[in-house]
Amino acid sequence: MEGGASSNGISQDPIPELSPAQRLQEKHVADAAHRPMVEDAIDEEDIVHPPPSMKAAVPVAPTAVEEVRQPFSEKAAGKQKAREEPIESPSKANALHPVILDTKSEDAFPALGRGPKSPAQASVPMAWGARKPLGVANAVPNGVNGQGPLSSTSRASTPVSGKPTPASTNASVASHRRGPSVPQYIPIPGRHSERIQFAPSQLLPRNQLKKPLNEVLRNINKKSKATVEMKSGPSGTIIFEGTGPVDAARQALRDVAREVGSKQSVKIPIPLSVRPHIIGKQGSVVQGITKRTGARIQVPRAEDTATPDLDNDDSMTIDVTIEGDAVAAEMARREIETIVNERTSTVNMRLRDIPEEYYPFIAGPHDARIHALENGRQVKVHVPEYHTWSIQPPPQAPAPGMLPQFEPNRGSHIRISGDRAAAQEARLEIERQVEQLRREITLSQLAINRGQHQFIIGDQGTSLHDLLEETGCAIILPPSTDDTEMLTITGPKDNIELATEKIMNLATSMHMASIDIAKQHASAPAGGQAHARALTQYLQRRQAIEQLERQFDARIVLPPTEDSPMNWEVYSRDGKNTIRARSDIMSLINAHPPTRLRQVPVDPFYHQHIRQQAAQHIQDQFGVNLLLPEQNVHNPQVILVYEGPDVLSTSDYILPRQRPTPAEVAQFERALHQAEAHVQSLIEGRQQLRSRTFNVPSKLNDKIVKQADREQQNLPPTEIPVQVTSVSANSVNGNPATGETQRVSEPVEHIVTLRGQDDMVDDLAQKLMLFLERAKADELERGHVTSFEFPQKFANYLIGRRGENINKYRDEFDVEIQINDGKIEIKGPVAKADLAKAKIIALGKKLEDEATHVLKIKPQYHKDMIGAKGAQVNRLQDRYNVRVQFPRTAANSSDDRSVTDGASEVGGSRSNRSNQAPDEVIIRGPKRGADEARDELLNLLQWTIDNSHTSMVSVAQSQLPSLIGQGGREMESARLATGAQIDVPGNRDSPDSTGRVPIQIKGTKKQVEEATKLLEQKSKAFDDSVSRAVDVDKKYHKALIGSGGSNIRNLVLAAGGSDDRRELAKTVRFPRPESADKTIHVEGSKAVVDKIVAAIETFVNQRENQVTEILEIAPEKHRLLIGRGGETRRALESQFHVSIDVPRMSDEGAARSKVKLVGEPADVGSAKAHILDLVKEQEATTIEVPRRLHHAISDNGQFFRRLRNDHNVTVDHAGQQPPAKPSGGSRSRPNDGRALPLITDQQDDINGHSWETIDNDEDQVDDGNITWVLRGPRENVSKAQNALQKAMEQAGSQQQSSIGYLVLPDPRTYRFIIGQGGSQINAIRRQTGCKIAVPRDQAKGEAIEIVGSKDGIEQAKDIILETIQNSGS
Repeated sequence: MEGGASSNGISQDPIPELSPAQRLQEKHVADAAHRPMVEDAIDEEDIVHPPPSMKAAVPVAPTAVEEVRQPFSEKAAGKQKAREEPIESPSKANALHPVILDTKSEDAFPALGRGPKSPAQASVPMAWGARKPLGVANAVPNGVNGQGPLSSTSRASTPVSGKPTPASTNASVASHRRGPSVPQYIPIPGRHSERIQFAPSQLLPRNQLKKPLNEVLRNINKKSKATVEMKSGPSGTIIFEGTGPVDAARQALRDVAREVGSKQSVKIPIPLSVRPHIIGKQGSVVQGITKRTGARIQVPRAEDTATPDLDNDDSMTIDVTIEGDAVAAEMARREIETIVNERTSTVNMRLRDIPEEYYPFIAGPHDARIHALENGRQVKVHVPEYHTWSIQPPPQAPAPGMLPQFEPNRGSHIRISGDRAAAQEARLEIERQVEQLRREITLSQLAINRGQHQFIIGDQGTSLHDLLEETGCAIILPPSTDDTEMLTITGPKDNIELATEKIMNLATSMHMASIDIAKQHASAPAGGQAHARALTQYLQRRQAIEQLERQFDARIVLPPTEDSPMNWEVYSRDGKNTIRARSDIMSLINAHPPTRLRQVPVDPFYHQHIRQQAAQHIQDQFGVNLLLPEQNVHNPQVILVYEGPDVLSTSDYILPRQRPTPAEVAQFERALHQAEAHVQSLIEGRQQLRSRTFNVPSKLNDKIVKQADREQQNLPPTEIPVQVTSVSANSVNGNPATGETQRVSEPVEHIVTLRGQDDMVDDLAQKLMLFLERAKADELERGHVTSFEFPQKFANYLIGRRGENINKYRDEFDVEIQINDGKIEIKGPVAKADLAKAKIIALGKKLEDEATHVLKIKPQYHKDMIGAKGAQVNRLQDRYNVRVQFPRTAANSSDDRSVTDGASEVGGSRSNRSNQAPDEVIIRGPKRGADEARDELLNLLQWTIDNSHTSMVSVAQSQLPSLIGQGGREMESARLATGAQIDVPGNRDSPDSTGRVPIQIKGTKKQVEEATKLLEQKSKAFDDSVSRAVDVDKKYHKALIGSGGSNIRNLVLAAGGSDDRRELAKTVRFPRPESADKTIHVEGSKAVVDKIVAAIETFVNQRENQVTEILEIAPEKHRLLIGRGGETRRALESQFHVSIDVPRMSDEGAARSKVKLVGEPADVGSAKAHILDLVKEQEATTIEVPRRLHHAISDNGQFFRRLRNDHNVTVDHAGQQPPAKPSGGSRSRPNDGRALPLITDQQDDINGHSWETIDNDEDQVDDGNITWVLRGPRENVSKAQNALQKAMEQAGSQQQSSIGYLVLPDPRTYRFIIGQGGSQINAIRRQTGCKIAVPRDQAKGEAIEIVGSKDGIEQAKDIILETIQNSGS
């Protein structure tokens, strides 16, 4: 045995240090001892785990150093930076040596070979050039043994292509190469040899071993199928060699390392973005590594590392701590590095330590250096533009011989993304350039008028790039918010003077004009400066300054501070533009005199309230724009500017440029006065404002402010919340905080100030003081700790995305919550800790009940099932308290985003779609809700399938307007008729080469068929239609159309056209009456169009042959020609085919009796004879009727209608006015004319009716008679005369001596009195012998009039009320 040690007897004496000669001799002995042995033999009993030295093709084994590293995946290996040593040629390798795992090698074990010192935590160098984030280096580890809180679907837990199986990964296997001088040996099955090598410091001291070393080896050999022997190695190292089947030999070596190896602690920095992939879903990946290697792995908590602005920054790292023996730690390190390599083949990194002043030089003129870095590399470099400082100004110019000290800006960084190796190369190149810049760059400062700064920059910084290219120097300008005029020039010392000269040349090429705004209105009531300041503020809000700059290609510089003189400076390269801009500005100023602007002092406390309650109202009602201070919150001036009542938006308003007239000035002042009064009305009558302050411990300051917000969040809109401000007491005492932590002997306090209305301030202060006392009492219990078990598998849900859920619990219950390996620890006041515990336990129970369903649904149905903006899915989620997650695709991402990515009470967003198939829909939530949601979603799927039949109809694009119709009526009618979804292409959709566009139809099979048939019919009719134009003299258009369109309708119907009103309007289109156009357009099928055109031409020909004859007919007989509603005239025109023009009532003189006939000569003759005969046969009889009986006989016109209908006799009064109707008192609705009851109101009684009777004798009717003239055929006039005499006798009798007026509370019940077809009211008339008139316009609440005897009208009233009562029941 080498070194005097064997597996059977191991010397307990220390192994002496060997000389170099002795070590060389041992190597030769070892080589000789192993030559007759066959190494790397395949174990036929273990075919599943072949030795790693055997490849699929040529059996070439890697070196030991190469083999101890975890192989990369194909993607990562192709992008891994070449940093390993060159691989030794297989011809020079010795394949007979057993596999050696050299734990002292810095290449193989970077954290283990540390010499004789006691092991300590070591950081493994990063391969991706990353750096640690601030504040995470000492983060408290979370997810011990891999039970991390963050959910992820990392693929690192399953082997990928090119990655060894866990067995070959976890063991250190390396087959030595076969040298050319050594013959090949036949492998012996079951004989595999591997070694591990330890430095003495990596072994436990003898007094810490549980058993002597030889006994440890003996026990391991006894239990294992392999044999382990101990040998001495070079430099005092100890080698343990295991021989036997592959798995047995490896397991035996692991057991040796566990028994005799000392505990190692290794820190591996990994990119922050890789953290979830190291942990895996519910800790599966890190737990698998722990199980395979036996090492303990600690990953920092998510809430300690998840910084929002670092999500896409791979230069930020965290430290993963690995604890275990040397072998376990090394194997765990390899697996973690493998995951890192796979996940960081492309990286995103930020360079945070580079001052902004170097950015122009790093980018180069026109970004030339960036292009050079990116050229030929898979990398993108972004260098922010820097020509104006924002927060951090450049340093002052250094003393002679000194270089300036530039400081990096924390908010602006250079970003590099792309291939890892290429990104690292780009980073190294940039860092090298930065070091060179630190030695060369200096600065100089130059004061130049601010108005010329913009021209030095040029359009999009072109001047700066040119300056950098020509002089090698860059310029840094001050921001607009700073009043300094100092430019900073950076560059090499020898080039500064050249750059300064060029900058001055650019500056002096500008033309400048100055405008004293205050001088233009020096007599303003508030003073010229105040008016100019308000006007400038208004024009800035209206973006007038920017418009002027664009219009005149100029730069307008305003005063830097409010206290500065109000002088505007206009700069331009073109002197003419300077003059034009100045002239336009003067016009603007003159158009806005002090009468157009008004400043109203209002306490800043009310400003926000006025903005919310008055701004829009004042604009709409008075045309006044209200401006509140934005920058200076303590400025009390509210500016009112008159703009006019028609201003809709800022973009629509055109600033006036004309001096206002006196009338306009009066309008300004009136509107401004009304607007000011409205503003004052919002604050008048409120309590006096007051302030109240109290001290709060700094640690409770944020809680007090949040509590104040909570107390006021439910105030009504009319109430103004109390303003709450908080400042550090140190700042008030003259020691403003510098942003650094100050150490003081006494507790630091904050001063909280409440300002508002008197009572509200006192009320809020009292509540906050009570809250403060409770908070102080809670602080005494901060040390209380409650711990309990929580299912580790739900830890990530409890934490939520970026810790949002656990932070919510912390804020809600005011406690500290820590999660560690399935155990939750809550620290805080007892009551609050118990509440938080109860809620978290309830969450765990809820999650235990959670179920997940994965439905296979074809992607083509997803969009319809999701609904517009997720409407369908949101409804399911709200109804069943579940989450429905559709796969993210281009088709539904915009709708789906709002419904699947939001956080929820049960753990925030758990959507991780990287492994979700395109046809999978995931439902997750409480079991019952998930089951019901699944069933409803499947029903929705079936409905979607049933309604997803589609069809397409091709139509001419020119037909679309007629298909859509005015306001979409035609298309909506088609949708309603068929029930199908019809999508018409828009105006932007281009037609095909034939001018046709497709109309998409979707719905059920029947709906699609009906819609397709309907559209195809319309399309065919349109395609077959022709259009013809007929010129017809305008004088014939009216006759051609006919009364109410009757002539043209009959003409179209006779030609075979449609009777539909809309189709008729499309078929024949007449020009507008007021136009001079005389063309009539006829459109439709060719046969119909030809017939219509022929009929029109025939009609015109006939009209051209017409004659006109005038008949003298007395005006009182005109009604015989007209008839009721013009029916007699229409009948005559239709019968004789003539046009009859009867004079109007307004005509005077001889024209009043002239009736004109137009038509064919024969038709005119026939019509003339008939009309004369009709007028001649009329007989008139005059009867004098007492005026007091007139209304009783006429019966509201009923008697006249009976004479006309029964006897064809008309009645007139020979020009006399009928007597006024009797005054019946109140005939309007009861209840003081209140609104009619609703249809839903109860109608249990009618006690609210009104009843009034009047005797005819009491009517105030003039005495005397009124003439009734009866006109009609002789025999009919006699009959009408008899009927009138009988009516006079009845009216004068005693039966009709009274009139009753009945008003019901709900006039809509009048319909029950009339009955169907008037049956009810006729029955009441017969029964009572009374005349009953029900008003037609029931909505006006007029009375029902009953005429008859006193007893009769009372009986009629009772019957009516009874009828209404019965109908209501």
